Amino acid sequence: MGRAQPDSREAAVVAMLGGDVVALGPIRETPLDYDAFFAHRELSRLDGEAVVDGERRTWSLIEKRTEGPHLAAPYLYGNGVRELDAYRSGLFDDMPDHIHAPSASGTLLEADGAITLWIEDVRHEGPRPLDAEAVLTAARDLGSMNGHWHGHPADEPWLFRGWIDRHGQPEAVERGLATVRRAHPEAVARFGDRLSDIERLILAQSRVRAVLESLPHTLCHHDAVGANVFRTASATVLIDWESVGPGTVGADLASLLFSPRRGDASVHVITSVLDEAIQAYVDGFREQVPAVSPAEIRRGVDAAIALRWKLAVDVIAGLESGDPPRRGSLPDEPPETAREELIELVGVLLASADRTLG
Repeated sequence: MGRAQPDSREAAVVAMLGGDVVALGPIRETPLDYDAFFAHRELSRLDGEAVVDGERRTWSLIEKRTEGPHLAAPYLYGNGVRELDAYRSGLFDDMPDHIHAPSASGTLLEADGAITLWIEDVRHEGPRPLDAEAVLTAARDLGSMNGHWHGHPADEPWLFRGWIDRHGQPEAVERGLATVRRAHPEAVARFGDRLSDIERLILAQSRVRAVLESLPHTLCHHDAVGANVFRTASATVLIDWESVGPGTVGADLASLLFSPRRGDASVHVITSVLDEAIQAYVDGFREQVPAVSPAEIRRGVDAAIALRWKLAVDVIAGLESGDPPRRGSLPDEPPETAREELIELVGVLLASADRTLG
């Protein structure tokens, strides 16, 4: 069910403030950097002062703008349209109290297709990269959200349905196999017999897909990496809902547990709490849907991680080329530290693959 919303900066600010806005001062704009954003996407913080119900108040808001299809790449524009549709659908009104999306005080779709969202300015409380406590809290809240949406109708045409191919990358399989089979000396030194395990995982992707398709499904965020998880005093807030759509139970937790790939968490933190995080997700999910078993959920998490074989190939290719690895959230991290983190994350990948395919 669609809803009309304010469609200008000023109207969005007034809607966000609520009450009787008798004076609205100048709106300041501060561009924000975010490494997941492409050309023709802009993210800014708006802030200012206003007089509301006779009292002077300061305010802030996030403005997210995607140019129309004449400028923005199809992938980027499709994501922007999906998030717009999600907000306009009212989907985010139906979430557990302790996890939600940023509230939207206005949306705009212009004649040339350009999209603007004015959404809540959420501030993360806690460390980044995420520590163990934040990972466990997010895991439980993701489970609660996925359980709450289990059985939700998934027939809306705007929902994202290509998540398995996005992570499984079937178009890259042949090139990936060639990289592994070259057995570069640096790769052999780092991985040894695990090179054959990586090759087997790549060749078994059809089996991984079959496992995922056989398990219970729900609605998923599909990009619940650490950078998109914000912890406030009262709730977990997930930003960037551009890939929302149906997915296997556990798929969102797999995104969180693979956050070390981008530097959003340390692999040492993830490995130290991995089983506990899965149990936290199971507890949150089964509070909503007791009929889905812990074994099904664990299998969903492992299979969704096993989709991400490309990480191992990328690490091997980096060893072969000698290029220093970089993780998006930690641009100043020493290359050897990044490399060791990613190699250990390959171990997490292969362990999940063993449980999925064994």
